[in-house]
Amino acid sequence: MSTEHNDLTAANREAWDSLSISFAFHYLLDQKKFADKRSSSKAKEYDAKPWQKKIASQVAEALNSHADWLGADWTSASDQECHLLDYACGTGSVTRALSTHITHATGIDISSAMLSQYTSLLSSTHPSLVLKTSVADLCSPDPQPSISGPEFHNFDIAGVALGFHHFANPATCVANLASRLKKDGVLFIVDWLPNKIAPGEHIGHAHAHPDSHDHNHNHNHVKEEETEEWKKMKKTIKTNGFTEEDMRKIFEEAGFEEFGFVVLGEKFVLEMNGKKVEKTGFIAKGRKS
Repeated sequence: MSTEHNDLTAANREAWDSLSISFAFHYLLDQKKFADKRSSSKAKEYDAKPWQKKIASQVAEALNSHADWLGADWTSASDQECHLLDYACGTGSVTRALSTHITHATGIDISSAMLSQYTSLLSSTHPSLVLKTSVADLCSPDPQPSISGPEFHNFDIAGVALGFHHFANPATCVANLASRLKKDGVLFIVDWLPNKIAPGEHIGHAHAHPDSHDHNHNHNHVKEEETEEWKKMKKTIKTNGFTEEDMRKIFEEAGFEEFGFVVLGEKFVLEMNGKKVEKTGFIAKGRKS
């Protein structure tokens, strides 16, 4: 495992365990027991703020309105089983958003506290869904024994929402997700386009998974020296966003075909320390050859 992956993993763990402003996305296995103890009480709080709920509804609407475009073997279209792999699942917003199209959902996250919430919430609100969870890190090139069984393979569709810009190795993640799909299975990524950053500034960012992350045309930026909170947060961000070309390259190198890319019309508005930042979202997709 690379030093970069370990460093970003450590930064993410410190930030998401110590800050209550983020959504339920965790990408680290390091110090898991310590992190789970601290994050268990926060797992219920990550989707509480109005702007977080707004982004959650935007992502859900985007996925549902593009369900035909995604082109998975949905149960709603074929009256057969449809298995979803919800990676970095947090408390399950992607699963909830696609619940009318699927019969089975498997949530994978590096935080067992998040997975407990995932199971608790979805089992009560969507009792007809067959649920499974596991702690694992698909951003790592190392084998993941916890998800080596057949029940963690041959998915119809897999997705990541608003966490991709935190991954130290996004290409590794996509390749690992590809290995979990059946032939002709679909992978989608919801994230955002890069912002132009003025010299000496950083894009303000709160960890916005739709559990994963109103217009403000001023594009406020949060300078790192403003708060200790932001100093921690900026260490968790691998990239400012992805272009269509970036995503096409990652998907095609992982063996996907039928690449597609749509830019979402309504911007995401993130809030941190009283600042608002607009981000232009997208959905990228590919079909496993």
